[in-house]
Amino acid sequence: LGELVQTLIMTGQLVGAAFASSLSDKYGRKTVHLTSHLLTLALGIGVAFSPNYMVLAILKFILGVVQQGMVMTNVVLGLELFAEDKRFYSEAISLICWATGLVIMSGIAYLMRDYSWRYLQIVMTCFSLFSLLQYWVQDESLRWLSANGKKDAVEKVVRKVARWNKVNYEDLKNIVDKRMASTEQNTQKVDDKETTTENTQQGKLAVEKYSFVTILRNRRIFLISLIIWFTWVTNTFTYFGMTLTSTSLAGNRFLNFFLSSFAEYIAVIFEYSMLHCLGRRTISIVFHAVCAVSLASATLLSQFSGGNSNLQMASVVTTLVGKAAITGSFSILFLFTPELYPTNLRNAGLGFSSTFSRLGALISPFVGTLAEEVPWAPGTIFSGMCFIVTLLILKVPETRGVELPQNLKELEELYNKNRRSWQRNKSRKLYKAVHLKLQGDSEDNILK
Repeated sequence: LGELVQTLIMTGQLVGAAFASSLSDKYGRKTVHLTSHLLTLALGIGVAFSPNYMVLAILKFILGVVQQGMVMTNVVLGLELFAEDKRFYSEAISLICWATGLVIMSGIAYLMRDYSWRYLQIVMTCFSLFSLLQYWVQDESLRWLSANGKKDAVEKVVRKVARWNKVNYEDLKNIVDKRMASTEQNTQKVDDKETTTENTQQGKLAVEKYSFVTILRNRRIFLISLIIWFTWVTNTFTYFGMTLTSTSLAGNRFLNFFLSSFAEYIAVIFEYSMLHCLGRRTISIVFHAVCAVSLASATLLSQFSGGNSNLQMASVVTTLVGKAAITGSFSILFLFTPELYPTNLRNAGLGFSSTFSRLGALISPFVGTLAEEVPWAPGTIFSGMCFIVTLLILKVPETRGVELPQNLKELEELYNKNRRSWQRNKSRKLYKAVHLKLQGDSEDNILK
């Protein structure tokens, strides 16, 4: 029953990721985020007062739905606040907060281990009380307002930005106006979108409207999305599978959960360091490769330990290395995925990726049951899937050093740029191979 409740939460997250994300692209990041957060607060308290299992299961499912609405919009809101060269700060800060939340949770759970789970539920939910202040503190995404031609709202936010940062309003307004004019110029009619044009004298711009159908109809977006979706499935299945089974490792379950959570700080350090000099795709490949090797090693060490305490300890250490690596790769996905979609499809792109990822999350609560029957199976499956991702991700375009695309035209330019870069690298390798071949050859053969 415990695993079933966890699966119901994941099922709710699947639904929430699909619908809430699309609503965010249509009605705004702040609107959906704030509504979801307030509902999370109310439902979280409600869960603590569930009179029976049926009510608990229903509330947990709904909580999963609204929780995804909060998380998905929060990721995109944070991403769209930053300029290109500082964009990775958003993800690094988010990962620190995520890891801190897990560490705090393990401490609170330990201190409240002798109390009913209902009290623990109330304490955890109270962290969302700050949602009551978000309406006044948080602004709508300026990129979303710009992409949707909401000129009056843009002006209001720009004035606030200028006032808070003590910069000249007119200078800032000129920058934003140029960006909005560029968006208007690049707006074009395509088969898979609905274009609406308002009177520019009323402060409206031509607006591109996208949906999930846009992903299905555009061949390149669809192929890239397929790879990203499989990557998300791999990450959620591996991450949640390892997190939920950490309490079943040898030793104190509270300490094991704490160590498993604390290992995520290692991912923060490495991710932050690599984001300064490497691309998103390269970092993703590195993290998945490390995770694959670590979990394969941990499985072998555990399987052939024969009761040897040193080998068992080595297995736990390599498992924690794998946990840190999958945390880093999961975190990169929250930065990498939204950068692959235009503004009015960004939240939907992230949301549908998260939706497909729940296929892995749905079965992750039962990984512990599988490990009891076939101890080597979870690690083998995890490492195998991570290895496949390291190969597939090579086909995804790099987004480092690229401004967030506002529309499909800018997205096509990103794909074409990546294709030209790949062709140049291939030509260089071919030239180098021919050059080395000719160095030791005769003059007649070289002429031929």
